[in-house]
Formats: sequence, structure tokens, C-alpha cells
Amino acid sequence: MAAGPILSVSQAFDGKVLLLTGGSGFVGKGLLEKLLRTCPGIRKVYVLLRAGKAGTLPEERLRAMLKEPLFDGLRAAGYGDRLERVSAVAGDCASTGLGLADEDRARLQDDVQVFIHTAASVRFDDPLKRAVLLNTRGAREAAALASGMRRLEVMVHVSTTYCNTHANVIEERVYPMPAETREDWREIISLAETLDEEALESRVARGYQPNTYTFSKALAEQIMKDHSDRFNIAVFRPAIVVGAIKEPMPGWTNNLNGPFALCIGITKGLVHTALADKDAVIDMVPLEMVVNGIILAAREGIVRSAAGEAPGLRVYNCSAAHRKTLSVCDSIECALKSNARAPHDRVLWHPFVVATSSVAVFTLLSFLLHFLPAVLVDAMLILASRRPWLVRTYWKIYRATVSLRYFSLTHWVFENDKFYALLGSLGAEDASTFKLDMSDVDEMEYVHTHLQYLRRHILKENMDPKAARRNQTAMFVLDRCTRVVLLYFAVTWAYRLFCALFLRSNIL
Repeated sequence: MAAGPILSVSQAFDGKVLLLTGGSGFVGKGLLEKLLRTCPGIRKVYVLLRAGKAGTLPEERLRAMLKEPLFDGLRAAGYGDRLERVSAVAGDCASTGLGLADEDRARLQDDVQVFIHTAASVRFDDPLKRAVLLNTRGAREAAALASGMRRLEVMVHVSTTYCNTHANVIEERVYPMPAETREDWREIISLAETLDEEALESRVARGYQPNTYTFSKALAEQIMKDHSDRFNIAVFRPAIVVGAIKEPMPGWTNNLNGPFALCIGITKGLVHTALADKDAVIDMVPLEMVVNGIILAAREGIVRSAAGEAPGLRVYNCSAAHRKTLSVCDSIECALKSNARAPHDRVLWHPFVVATSSVAVFTLLSFLLHFLPAVLVDAMLILASRRPWLVRTYWKIYRATVSLRYFSLTHWVFENDKFYALLGSLGAEDASTFKLDMSDVDEMEYVHTHLQYLRRHILKENMDPKAARRNQTAMFVLDRCTRVVLLYFAVTWAYRLFCALFLRSNIL
């Protein structure tokens, strides 16, 4: 980095006006809370929000969001007035022009100095048309808005480490699109706007990209690269983002997705087989590691702008590689140990799981451990005039698991030198406040804390330890009795088969 003013994080954001897309999402909320808590000099934060499904206005959605427990810490510390600096702007990243009114666009382009674009659909199974219009065209519209910002110092575009999975080692640079993808991002957006889903899928070749999410995000990176001669851009790539360690509160999350959805399924006795390589690493990054990295990437852009550097693009892989990562089996083991310490109030069966890296074996185990029992349970529900649900649930789990096998059976290394170098010019206090290296975290305690948060706040469990222990004991006894019965029938069947095949032939 060229010589420039040495600014603390707080100083870098003093007097700044920010624009945040995706502010109602998991990362967006955590980012907004941390910025308001640690950077008291921020002048204003605009948050781009759609109207609610029930017609709720963006301003009403923002007021409701800022009343959530996530922001209670700000109020308790006497910083509640900082929430008044947050203002909603009506818009939609899936629309052309981001759905902005002319007067709002003009205001943003006059005022905003730091633009953080986190909005995206992170669903792997999105139709190609939806993924391109939201993730790729949305990035184009965000870049177009940024191009007209007269005071812009940096734009941070949040991408993903998994949009270049053709390489075993993924560097901190923008990769070219697959050779099979003949059209560039401009043509693909145009096709998505004019063709129906079937025609679009037949026309656009994704090459090595495993799903529409990674494909659309890789295209978005091309857009950022093509705009990097106009303003400072930081492409920020988190790995798998999971719940908080401590900030804004221990275990905090607002969803049940990713590796911890699998862990909950296992500890609830719903999932008994997993498709995963026992040595495959899950590059999970806790929320505060992502939030801190985005803030530091923005701060570096501000410093570069203050130093008079020419516009350019920098890429940061927010990854735990070379520090501390978990294998799939390690995370499952931690979840089972957590459940032994504090079991669920109610479970479908006693928790156990068999992991395999073979799709064929996984399919067989799914039939034996999932679908066969589910047919019996659903049959009993039908006889009791209740709605069957278990076969349908297991079919969704099976399809989702097989569709994710590309990620659960493969290991990548994400180079992250530039990411950790964001701490390079910081003082000791900032380095502690905006910590990036989480290798000193006790993974067992983290998994336990996060699962407890999910159970209490997402699953809304009663968390009654006595009832949970009784339930756990009953399910354990039922599980062992069932195993003994099944073993008896298996041995009896094998003995009869042996007699039929061998003893009878000897008599003859």
C-alpha cells in the first residue's frame, strides 16, 4: 500500500455516509450493528430495503429491524441515538436501477462515500434466471450507481470463496470465466431478461460452475473487475458464514442453514446418514470474522483514497485456511457431544449418524435408515387421520444432500494473505476490536454455544433439562431395544437361509 494517513478504523469512518444493501440479511444486520457500535463518527447509513410482503413500507421494516434484540446492546450502552442515523431507502436489487426513485438515486450519488453491497440470493438451487437477475444484474446496477457517486471512496462487493472451485488452491484474484461460457456478463444478463428459464438454461453454458449461485457470483466479480478503473473496489469473499462466537451476542444467527442445519438434523434424531468425506474440511467463518473483514476492507479503501491512489480492485478471501478449520466428521462429533451435555426436549429418535463418501452407499443407507422407517411412520399417521410428512421431508433432505455433494466431498485451500494483511497497519486496540484470526477459539464450546442459540431462538425449544434427560433416556432404551430385535431377525433370517442352502444340499 502506498504511504498515506495512518487512520484508526473509527477515524477512517468519521463523518462518512454509507450505503448498505442486504442490510436486513444475516451479514448485513451484523455489519450494521458493529459499525454503529465501534465507529461513533459515522454521519449516516442508508439501508436499501424492499417493501415487505404484506405491503410494509421500507421505513417500517427498518424501524422493526432496529428494535430487534440484536441492537439491544447499543441501547444498553447508551448508544441508542446512533440508530437514528440509519435511514431506509426504497429499492430492490433484483430490479433495474436497483428500483430507486430518481430523487433517491440523486441523493445517494451526492452523499455516499462508502458503498457496501452484500445483497444476494445464496440459494444453490435458484433457477438460473433468478440468480442472474439478482446476483449478476444486481451487481451491475450497484456498480452503475457507484459510478455516479461523486464522493465515493470505496465500494465493497461481497462475493464468495466458492465461485472458482475449478482450482484446488484459490488465490485472491478475479479468475476468468470458464471457456465454455461464450457470452460475457452483459450478454448473459440480456439473455436472462429476454428468455424463459428453459431457453436460458439451454443457451448458457456454466462450465465448471456447480450451481447457479456460484455462476452468478463469478459473473458479478467480472462486473467489478470491469469497473475497477473508475473507483476503488474491494471484492470480499467469505467462505461458509456461520453464527457469531461472541459479537453481537454469543451464538447469534437469524437462520438455520449450512453445516449447522445438518448438525441439528442429527441431534434431533432426524438425520442418520451423511454424504461427506471424513477428511473434507468445512471452511466455516463466524459472523464477526466476516463483519470485521468487510469493515477493514472498507477502511483500507478509504486510506488508499485519502493517499490519492488511482482506482483499482483488491480481492480478499475471508477464510480460515492455514489457521484452524474443521472436518465434516469433527463438526458432527462436536454436535453429538453438545447434545450429550444438553439434549433436545423432543427428538424423533436417539441421535446417531453414519457418514460415507459414496453416493451409492449413501443412497442405500438413506433407504434403510430414512425412507423405510418413514414409510411406516407415515402409514401410521394416515391411519390416525393425520397428515403424513416424514417421507416428503426425507426426500427433500436426500435431494439437497446429493446436490451439495460437490462441496461436501471436495477440499479447497483459499489463499488469504491479503485478508489477514488488513490488520497490518492497525494499532493494538483496533486489532483486538476487529479480530480476524479465530484460531484460538475452542471449537467444541463454539459449536455448543451456537447449537444452544439455535435451539432457544430459532427452534423455540423449552430448554427444560429434566424433560430432555427423560426423553433422551427413553429414546436410548427404544433405540437399543429396536437394534436387538432387528439383530434377532437378521440372525434368524441368515440362519434359515444357511440351512436352506447348505444343510438341504448335504442331505441330498
